[in-house]
Amino acid sequence: MRLFELDGPDPLAVKLVTVMSQLKAGIDDGYEKSNWTVDELLSYLKDNEIILDKSDLYDMIKNPPLNKTIENIQGDKVIFKGQSSIDGPTDPNKNKEVVKQMAQNAMPA
Repeated sequence: MRLFELDGPDPLAVKLVTVMSQLKAGIDDGYEKSNWTVDELLSYLKDNEIILDKSDLYDMIKNPPLNKTIENIQGDKVIFKGQSSIDGPTDPNKNKEVVKQMAQNAMPA
């Protein structure tokens, strides 16, 4: 998240940027699951006091700020930036690297 993204007149947009950045960071770090449905994402946003419906979400992923965190929606699955297609092949070496990084982060200094 960049500071200029938080410098705006719309408090809802600022909150949306913050919540989505936290979610994306959690997914990237392995603290949050990576496979989200549209309904799960809308519920997550609602829990963070951001009320959107499906049509709003579909419209908003085409423009900032959501186009910076959400790549696409395929069927009912949300594809975040940095993820490949839900049905695409997975790279086992990438999974090993993620697990290795998580293990290193969990070890005391």
